[in-house]
Amino acid sequence: MNNTEKQKIYLIRHAKPDLPHNGKLYYGSTDYPLSEEGIKMAGNLYGALKDLEIGAVFSSDLRRARETAEIALAGRCCEVRQVRGLREIHLGDWEGRSFDEVRSTWNELYEKRGISFDSVGPPGGESFKDLQKRTVPAFEDILDNNPSGSIMVFAHGGVIWTLMCNYFGFKLNDIFFYPMDFCGIHLIERTGELMKLIKYNWSSSLS
Repeated sequence: MNNTEKQKIYLIRHAKPDLPHNGKLYYGSTDYPLSEEGIKMAGNLYGALKDLEIGAVFSSDLRRARETAEIALAGRCCEVRQVRGLREIHLGDWEGRSFDEVRSTWNELYEKRGISFDSVGPPGGESFKDLQKRTVPAFEDILDNNPSGSIMVFAHGGVIWTLMCNYFGFKLNDIFFYPMDFCGIHLIERTGELMKLIKYNWSSSLS
């Protein structure tokens, strides 16, 4: 891209999914659809995005991200390209299990992960460092192939967090100290090789 041209990149977390256990479970790469509330949230997101020019749109290949993109961009002539590398962290044997079950069954590992989210993963699953090793190359590939025009990426909390850490110096282990709301919008401005964070976790519902 031209070194003086500014490119806008919107990283958008999916809307609320339909979850068992009242949402108190591990559900990284499990493919849950949007809940009724989530569908309404994605509809509200439409209003926040309707006047933005779009050059290219991408999403995780998981339903909650894809459905959010489709609802939020309804009626617009843009293809939503799915990227498997942008799917949420894989939590291995903990996928779909309640917090209480995981805590009681894997107590020692649960405690270790609570201290080191960045490097400790569930059995058969990923740590956040593992996640970052696939999300950053997937995102870089999007940037390389779309050097101009605005980009929208509909993804997941963990995915967006690993990208924030890579480009803006946040610490992977601090993931739960920063808000990452459903339908939260993170705006990045790219000029040449420079990436500037303009908005973090913005929502149209905020004053």
